[in-house]
Amino acid sequence: MFRKLLFTYLLVIPGLVLAQDFSKEELEDLLEVKVRYARHMAFNPSIVRAVESQNGQQLALAEIKRRDEEWKNAGDNPTALVRDITGNSVARYFQRRVENNSAIDEVFLTDNQGANVAAFPPTSDYWQGDEEKWTASYNNGKGTVFIGPLEFDESTQKTQVQISAPIVSRDRTIGVLVLGVSVDYLKGKQ
Repeated sequence: MFRKLLFTYLLVIPGLVLAQDFSKEELEDLLEVKVRYARHMAFNPSIVRAVESQNGQQLALAEIKRRDEEWKNAGDNPTALVRDITGNSVARYFQRRVENNSAIDEVFLTDNQGANVAAFPPTSDYWQGDEEKWTASYNNGKGTVFIGPLEFDESTQKTQVQISAPIVSRDRTIGVLVLGVSVDYLKGKQ
């Protein structure tokens, strides 16, 4: 009964629901299939190669923060950086996943510092490395799946849960993939 009331509330005022509405165990149970989906995507060779390539650039944190400001200030006029991250081959792969799966609102990929490698649709910022979805999943290079709280996402303008899965190469965590799962999916699983 509580879940039915909660989901009715979500549909009326989606931006006001936070993590305390579901226990960690309840979210894990509801999202079991999507966690497997995120883990599976994280092993895609094209995704791993894209992260390895960006990690090879060894971007300085100052450069990442500069790009983050550029990204956030782009507004409705995407810069070359935004177009590159949202238009590369991995981003187009993510676009197909989002457009063909109503349960998925967004997918984005980061390097070993939390800087975007690919995204669809564009994220609200370039650097994810200062956010729990990245730090908890990257886990100081140990890598683990992290399920965030049910919350309103600024970039998609939708209420969702973000699942973060480590990108692993040669037994090392080299980045993080984030999958935004729609509240509508959770509603259907109740």
